[in-house]
Amino acid sequence: MTLRSENLDRVISFSLMSFVCFSFFSISLTQISCGIGGLAWMIKCYLTRSWGKQTFPLKVPFLLFVLACLIAVAGAVDFSGSYKSLKRLLEILIFFWAVNCIESEEQREKLSLLLIVSATLSTLTGFYAAWENGIAIYSRVEGTMSVYMTYAGLLMLALLVASGKLIFAPKENKWLFPAIILIVVCLLMTFTRQAWLGVLAGVFFLIWFRKKSLLWFMPVVLGIIFLVSPMQIKNRIDSLIKFNDPNLQIRLALWQGGWLVFKDHPLAGCGFKCIDAVYQDYPDPTGSIKRLRGLHNNFIQLAVDTGLFGLISWIFIWVIYFMMLYHRLVSMSDHSANRKDIMASAAAVIGFLVAGLFETNFYDAEVSMLLYFIMALPLTREAASNNSS
Repeated sequence: MTLRSENLDRVISFSLMSFVCFSFFSISLTQISCGIGGLAWMIKCYLTRSWGKQTFPLKVPFLLFVLACLIAVAGAVDFSGSYKSLKRLLEILIFFWAVNCIESEEQREKLSLLLIVSATLSTLTGFYAAWENGIAIYSRVEGTMSVYMTYAGLLMLALLVASGKLIFAPKENKWLFPAIILIVVCLLMTFTRQAWLGVLAGVFFLIWFRKKSLLWFMPVVLGIIFLVSPMQIKNRIDSLIKFNDPNLQIRLALWQGGWLVFKDHPLAGCGFKCIDAVYQDYPDPTGSIKRLRGLHNNFIQLAVDTGLFGLISWIFIWVIYFMMLYHRLVSMSDHSANRKDIMASAAAVIGFLVAGLFETNFYDAEVSMLLYFIMALPLTREAASNNSS
């Protein structure tokens, strides 16, 4: 290995670590980290002529989704307001960068643990804000982010990764329990119900495949959380089962409006951010569409923006992803070190998809970038070679 290649490896390794660390603190530094790391990866592949050795899982569904987005923008009702969103497609490269640049089980373990540590450290800012402003829905904890929903989405992903490691490798990861407690408390103080539902779905998935009998303890744990929570959080939890909740009614109004727009642009959609240009052409009795513009649902938002082509190709990504994880699981032993990473990543994706039923978290750059990284962990080249051996 040449000195130049060794230096590039150091840059890539450092950029992976800085990406994970900054994901919970600064989107600019996170983007710089993956930008530098991705550039170093491409230069290394060019100098060593190793493009043929790189792996690109999910390349077909991702390419179909990119094509759908390009077609949607080309036919957008407001091209000038739509084409700028195409830059978000570059975030997909984070997935392939991580898949090919994480080269050992030790490195993968360090990065995933660093992710959990960074999330835990970020909760300190949340606890400080709660101490300053109190625990109330009008002063939701935003942590190190500018929007509480973004912060809640990041905590949700980190919490499910940590839970996967603890549930499937409890002896090696006992130390994660305090970190999980801190993240859970901070997540509750964001008052973000879609993230709570995402965590519940992910934890249910983990316990179901680890030991179904443990599911009987979930109501007990949830009951304890409810009892020890401040009244404001209790009221928020209680609203989850109230179908007349004002926020749910707003979402229903948004989804109904989105359906009307979709019916007029069913195949290729009307382009990103097209709601800004067409909302006045549709009934909006509650005024929610005019006020919010976003539709608070990944599936409906993508159907409106990219049509059936975009929505189906996006769903195809997750179907193929879970199929790949399943095939890896059935071909490895129950005690494989990769098993906990597969289950943790699967739980994080499930949490993301469930939360996305009530929020357009796919359009949240901080959340989607970290999601792509977590998706890559069980699909790294080292994990693939261990699986095939």
